[in-house]
Amino acid sequence: MAKESEIESICIFEDHKYPDLFPLSLNKPVFEIFLGTDTLRNRIIKDINPARLSLQCRPYLAEDLEKQVLTEKNTFDLEVNEVSGETVFINSRIMAFGEGLQKLTEEIVPDSVMVKNDLPVICRLSGDKSKSFLELLLNSGSDKRVSRMLENIKKVSAGETGEEEDSRDDIFIQEFREWADQADVNVLTTNQKLFSRHWHLIGFNADCIRDDFSKNPLRGQDPESELFTGVELINDDDIVIGSEVEVRSGTVLDASEGPILIDDRVLIEPNAIINGPCFIGSGSIIRAGAKIGSGTSLGKACRVGGEVEETVISPYSNKQHVGFLGHSYIGSWVNIGAGTCNSDLKNNYSPVRAWSAGKKVKTGRRFLGSVIGDHTKIAINSRLDTGTVIGFNSNLVEPGFPPKFIPSFVWKMNPQLVPFDLEKAVRTAELMMDRRDVKITRARSKLFETLYKYCKKSGFTI
Repeated sequence: MAKESEIESICIFEDHKYPDLFPLSLNKPVFEIFLGTDTLRNRIIKDINPARLSLQCRPYLAEDLEKQVLTEKNTFDLEVNEVSGETVFINSRIMAFGEGLQKLTEEIVPDSVMVKNDLPVICRLSGDKSKSFLELLLNSGSDKRVSRMLENIKKVSAGETGEEEDSRDDIFIQEFREWADQADVNVLTTNQKLFSRHWHLIGFNADCIRDDFSKNPLRGQDPESELFTGVELINDDDIVIGSEVEVRSGTVLDASEGPILIDDRVLIEPNAIINGPCFIGSGSIIRAGAKIGSGTSLGKACRVGGEVEETVISPYSNKQHVGFLGHSYIGSWVNIGAGTCNSDLKNNYSPVRAWSAGKKVKTGRRFLGSVIGDHTKIAINSRLDTGTVIGFNSNLVEPGFPPKFIPSFVWKMNPQLVPFDLEKAVRTAELMMDRRDVKITRARSKLFETLYKYCKKSGFTI
């Protein structure tokens, strides 16, 4: 449990690295990415328990974010892209476990910044300095900067000369240093972990589940849940089963390698095998005979069957049928058709290269499956190669192996790559969300329009 914090106000911010997490961060701030048992934002909040919270994001995301967070029940005051008074700024890419984040906030002294590789990790700033630092962050995600970044991705993906990632770093670092000098703040160094690519999320997920379990006060089985005859629990001290859960006969919950957390109103059909560390979100359904491997997180209202291993499936997504999905990250509102499989290991066992911000990048991983952006649909019997990245709101209809990168807002129909009509894309999203009793807001529709404009500007390379 998080202890009462002495910090009155915190701001969770995203820095200039957000393009390296596309498509997952294309339509949402970095801190809204799902990992472990919750969003990155909520993982930070649970550790700090602030009295006031500010969220800093790219301006084009602000309206949709406000509509989302202001409908939530919170115990603190909340604002978007505003700060007031002394504020502790926390980088949303932080990966802190145990009491690590609490200790950082206790150690940071007023008007100082902790950096890693010259990038801000955590800051504690007085009123005027807080406002000027927020302006620096907002400028890095301004519409002008986003347009410039998209143009560069277009050039890089076409093999033309464009700014390298190091140049993007250099620009932000130089601006940050100038701000620090002008604001007269102390700059300190830290070895705190930060993730920067989508495959890092896959690698950190098992540790996040373990960490979330260690901070969860609940243990055992809620009396309103039901385990049918023939269910086997292995290492049941590390298994948490929420309220109104049904676990049907023949299911094995094996927590010998890590904890299993099952949220409220989950249905696990007969003969499923679930290996920890694993999290299953509220209202989800695990289909009969499913095999859920270690290091897997399933968000709320998911439908999952077949074989899944070391994979994150974000809330409201479906992989109901037989097929293999391994070492992958799946966004929200995704539907994966029956029989679809992905490769997560190359035939020659060499490290996988994957698309990131317009170019292929060495991941350093031998096991890496697919990354699929929100609202994308995958047809039945699809085959995804190692390191495949599929963008936001796209459709894959391909009899063979598709390219390792499919942009956002397109239909991939062999041999064509056809832009997805915006009106039809919004209508499809509306219909799918309605099936889960979620209404698409005007702010969300406007965000779709903005993203479509950006995708056209980049030549559908994001």
